[in-house]
Amino acid sequence: MNTQNEEIKIAKIKDEIFGSFYIGTMEVAINVKAIHEVVNIPDKIIKMPLSPDFLIGVFNLRGLIIPIINLKVLLKFDDYEMMPSQKISIVDHEGAKVGLLFDSTSEIIRVNIKDISEFSYGTETSHKVISGAIKLDSGSRLLQIIDPFALVSIDNIPQIIDQQNKQNLVRVDASSLHESRQKCISFSINEIKMGFEISGIHEITKVPEIQKSALQNELCIGMINLRGQTVPVIDLAALLGASKGNEKKVEDKRIIVLKIENELFGLLVDAVESINTYKVCDVMPIPLLSSTRSKIFLGCISLGDVGDVILLNYQEVLSNKEILEITQGHSKIYSSGIKEQTATKRSVKRQAYISFKLDHLFGVSIKDIREIINYSDEIISAPGMPTFVKGILNLRGKLITIIDTRSLYVMNQSKVDVENSKILIFDSGEERFGLIVDSVESIVTVDDDKKMKVPSLMVQKVQDQFQDDIKEIVTFQQGEEKEGVLIILNMEPVTTRVKKHIAA
Repeated sequence: MNTQNEEIKIAKIKDEIFGSFYIGTMEVAINVKAIHEVVNIPDKIIKMPLSPDFLIGVFNLRGLIIPIINLKVLLKFDDYEMMPSQKISIVDHEGAKVGLLFDSTSEIIRVNIKDISEFSYGTETSHKVISGAIKLDSGSRLLQIIDPFALVSIDNIPQIIDQQNKQNLVRVDASSLHESRQKCISFSINEIKMGFEISGIHEITKVPEIQKSALQNELCIGMINLRGQTVPVIDLAALLGASKGNEKKVEDKRIIVLKIENELFGLLVDAVESINTYKVCDVMPIPLLSSTRSKIFLGCISLGDVGDVILLNYQEVLSNKEILEITQGHSKIYSSGIKEQTATKRSVKRQAYISFKLDHLFGVSIKDIREIINYSDEIISAPGMPTFVKGILNLRGKLITIIDTRSLYVMNQSKVDVENSKILIFDSGEERFGLIVDSVESIVTVDDDKKMKVPSLMVQKVQDQFQDDIKEIVTFQQGEEKEGVLIILNMEPVTTRVKKHIAA
């Protein structure tokens, strides 16, 4: 009896089970122990900035971000275009999951170890992805063995395990807090969607004239004047290696102003998308395949209609060395008068507003807005409601009362452009409302001591139309000489009036 058991054990040791795949005409095999699952090419692949050429991108697989490696590029094939018929094998090494792109799947085979030949490599720096070969049918069929565990030799693959472990801890901590929510502003660079946590953003502005300066280098493309303060502008696409093929005109872009190491920096981006809320525990770790600026990537968040957004750490956008290089000349050339300004600014209160268009330029305190979303066709009309109530929107399980702002304030409806329209989501007690606006322009920061009195005739005209919904009307500096007028909307009387009409 013991002899029979020993024979069975020996037989098991001698046999290994592999899944076979094709890369071009080359047949390869992976030990099934490493194969987690095989999936089709996803509809949405997120391109990763600063990624090596063999990384196609990453995709969201049931809440886990998976990198896709193009083995043809890694193995130096001449033809490496993606096709819809290809398959992705998800391989797992101690919790680190990676997707390997194949042209097609073949079969499951049982192989005796005597038919396996192992390869040896003379250099430690090689990606030892091909670990050996399997000879079948008396050598007429040759399968090269892909060793997915050898992928850990590629930069940063080992960090995936650490990231996932940390993420599990974050999820546990966040679940005990019930509501651990943050706000982020999403923006795009060459069709890659990214975001910053909103507390790190000083303001957002349209691109004024970018002046040439002694500050310029590979990253800094010039400077802008922000209410008398000189701010160097960084081309974020160039910094992240994502500028290739980007033909959008500079004047159509936006500048996100950040405060890093007590210095202001402007980041040039293609467009600012929206403001959204997210739970800290919902940030999915990104498996990084490059060590270049790896600290800048906090993870990936899934934001409904916006899609998957790469969340960036604004404090890691520039290294200390880069900050010094950019600000060295800045401090020497533009330090005149700054010390005096700094002393007074400490006691000056600043207010940040989200500006939006409704015939005029309006603003609402950034603290009042929960999130900003694109206009939705899924708004359900609500019979019996006042005419200015557009309907009800189910937003991630929460019902939102959507207000047609133009109807509320008796504005011309023919000017509505649904493609550019946004909905400002805000809370009022236990209820949640959405305000439809023509477009969201930027984030405007206004110093209390720089608010200027607007002519009373204009104030009276605006108040006649908007009643008590106007908190104040202020002017702000848009450029070196240009001033803008911002009508500040007070959300409390707006919702009070809406609730009163609904209840009537």
